[in-house]
Amino acid sequence: MKTAERVVMVLIVLCFIFGIAYIFYAVEHDRQEVRDAVARGEYEIPLDRDEDDLGQEAWREIYPNTVPLQIGRTRVRASVADELSERIQGLSDTPFLPDDVVKLFVFGALGDHAIWMKDMNYSIDIMWASKEGDILHIIENVSPDTYPASFGSPVPSWYVIEAAAGFVDANEIEVGDKITLID
Repeated sequence: MKTAERVVMVLIVLCFIFGIAYIFYAVEHDRQEVRDAVARGEYEIPLDRDEDDLGQEAWREIYPNTVPLQIGRTRVRASVADELSERIQGLSDTPFLPDDVVKLFVFGALGDHAIWMKDMNYSIDIMWASKEGDILHIIENVSPDTYPASFGSPVPSWYVIEAAAGFVDANEIEVGDKITLID
């Protein structure tokens, strides 16, 4: 009887392990389908209103997951792009970017991270920063008309920050200023 009990216990444990593995695979497969759709440009965040009807808080529909970030002396909300599909999509096809919201690209590796204006609807300021958070390079007022040209930093960077055009000038952001995530 003890051997039969052990066999049953081993079978139960194996079923449990395979069940967990199946659930993990199913969830990861669904996530990968969304990432692939974003990369192909087939995924959009639907808005229930026209751009003209967008109210003060409507940006939260476009940028739902933000974190507090300080750039120099200015506090903003950062929409973080740390997945490849999010970095590819960037701000493409978004109707606007509020003055107090930025897009923070986290590459996780030092490199020449170029930015292009594919499918952009407005001009932006672009800042490149080191792993330590020091701003290394800034290009202001980059127009959507510049596509297919790309813009990069002469110094390898870890992060790229995109803000609405005029942000750098209005907030007196300079090379050497720090970016810091706020708790």
